[in-house]
Order: sequence, then structure tokens, then C-alpha cells
Amino acid sequence: MKTALVIGGTAASGVAIVAGLRARGYQVTIYHRGTHELAELDDLEHIHGDPHHPDTIDRDLGRRSWDVTIATYGRIRFLADALAGRTGHFVSISGTPVLGAVDGVPTTEDAPYERQGNEPSGMGRLLHRIAETEQAVLASGRGGAFAATVVRYPYVYGPYAVAPLEWHVIQRVLDRRRRWIVQGAGLVLNGRCASPNAAEFALRALDHREASAGQIYNAADTRQYALVEWIQAIAARMDWSFEFVDIPAAIAPLGNTAVPLAGEYSWMRRGDVEQGLLRHQLIDNRKARREIGYRDVVDPIEWLGHTVDHWLAHPPTIDGVDGRLSPAEFDYAAEDALLAFWDGVVRGRPAVGRQLVRAHPYAHPKPAA
Repeated sequence: MKTALVIGGTAASGVAIVAGLRARGYQVTIYHRGTHELAELDDLEHIHGDPHHPDTIDRDLGRRSWDVTIATYGRIRFLADALAGRTGHFVSISGTPVLGAVDGVPTTEDAPYERQGNEPSGMGRLLHRIAETEQAVLASGRGGAFAATVVRYPYVYGPYAVAPLEWHVIQRVLDRRRRWIVQGAGLVLNGRCASPNAAEFALRALDHREASAGQIYNAADTRQYALVEWIQAIAARMDWSFEFVDIPAAIAPLGNTAVPLAGEYSWMRRGDVEQGLLRHQLIDNRKARREIGYRDVVDPIEWLGHTVDHWLAHPPTIDGVDGRLSPAEFDYAAEDALLAFWDGVVRGRPAVGRQLVRAHPYAHPKPAA
């Protein structure tokens, strides 16, 4: 029987990855810390350990080998070194935040990496290390250690996500909040991917080893939605609607806790990029569609509804630990103070100019008499 090692596998896309491997006839082993266990994976072999350091990886995996490996978690460059010559295909899950701010959309695989910040640590340094890891995995593949493929996830939504951003909306609906502060009319575009669709990118790479070897693929749903559409879809699942109030970043800078989700991806924008400027990152999945036959396996809005139902039944932990949502992200007092201030600005705006009605610019001659 064919064998597969999944490293991590207990967050958003793990269940779908395992289901896809099983459907393809693989005997699956899960290697993770054991801090999150899912009933759907109970019947698999689990290796509990620490996939972050060479000594613990060597201890946990020994000299075992697997036909394919999908690494969704851990220190992937060390995992790739440990599995060199011991797996036929190594699929490394990376992330689209590693891509820098680019002019225009969509964002393709050849977009430049995010530049490293000047600080010795922090997000800029982390993104630089992720970029190095991508290149190290591909270099191992070129050296013959295994067939190597990198799949970059954007924000992945679905049950078991570590930081479910949908809860921003769900909690405010439950609390009967009616007004929602947006910036740029809520039209910013950021890549998202349903967890079964994210898994499909990795699985399709395995299906097409020759084509995918040495390649990077950006993962994203084929149909994307602006932030305001995303919020509306979640609220509609709960029979609710919001009044959207557009407050510019000059009043509330991106990332301000009083503006829910408006700074959702602003932490990616570093260096000389203006912090008050909303930038799109619309992830292009055409390379995967063209080369490895990727197609969405679930409809984004239908899966979003399923995701909402899951979180209503199993509310996430809100403690700000390990990247999870924080209580500071639900600062209603700050939201209300900002709304009250903005309402005052709007009431006090001067009456200037007049309504312009512009006719179309084309001639409309009359018939000759």
C-alpha cells in the first residue's frame, strides 16, 4: 500500500487532505504535537512529537520513509532535510503573506517576496525566513532529494481554523451590533480559500508529480469576494444585516481595534508602504488550474455557510494565544466612540458645491427637416 506522511494536519485543511489521500489509496500517518486531536483522524497512526527542531524530528521519525509527504506545519526546512531520500514527493505548505505588495492585481506566483524589515525579529524577519524555506525546499528537489512542490495558502476558512476571522462577524451578530465600520467602502480584496479547496491544491500536486515538481502554486478560491461582501454573506447566514459606515484611515489608522477587519492583512505591508493605504492582494490560481488541473471542490459561499454553522456550534477560543483571536479585537466601546465622533463630523460638514448631473458625451443629432 502507498504511504503518506502529513505533518500537522489538525487545523483547517487537514481533514480534507487526509480524506483526499485516503481516496487515493494511501495509508496515512499524522505527525504533530498532539495538542489538537480530531475525531475524524482518530483511526490513523499518530506520531506525537515536535516537528520544529532537527534533534526532535530525528527522534520522532527515526529512519522511516513514506511515498509522499505533505508538510502543513513545523520548521519545514528541517523536515525537508530529515526526509531527503526518504519520501518521493515533498509538498510544502507556505503562505501568500510571503509575497510583497505589488502594483495591480491579480497576484501571481512570480510576484516578489516581501522585503525583510530592518528589525532583527518580528513579522518582516519571519516572512524573510519563510521565503528562504520555500527556496531551500525547491533546492532540495533540484538536488534529487525528492520531487518538491510549494503550495502557498492565503487565509484558509473552515472548521478547525486556528484564527477564524468569521467570528468577528458572528460575535457581532450574536451581540446584535447593527453598524459596521469599514474603510475604502469595504471593497478591499484579499485572497481566501475554503479548506477543502486548499487541500485540493496539495492533492493535485501529488496527482501530477512530473508537472508540479519544482513549482510554486498560489492557492485561492477561483471566485473571490470583497471584504464587505464577505461580511454580508456571513451575516445573511444568520438572518442579519449591517449598516456599513465608511471612516477613512486618516481618522482611524489601519489595524485600529475600532475598525473590525479593515486592517485584516495590513500587517503584511511593511517598509516604505504607506500604512494608511488599503492594498489588494487578489491571489491568482490560474497556474494550478492550467498545470495540475485544479478546480474548486466546494463553492465558497456554501462552504462559508458551513463554516458559520460550525463556529456557532463550537465557538472558538478568544485569548490571543498562538495567533488566535484576542478580546481586544472586540472593542465595542472603541467602535461606538469612533462612530459617535464620525456622526458628529458628518452632521457638521459644510454645504459646498452642487449636485452634478453629467450627460453622456456622445452626439445625438436630430433628423434633417
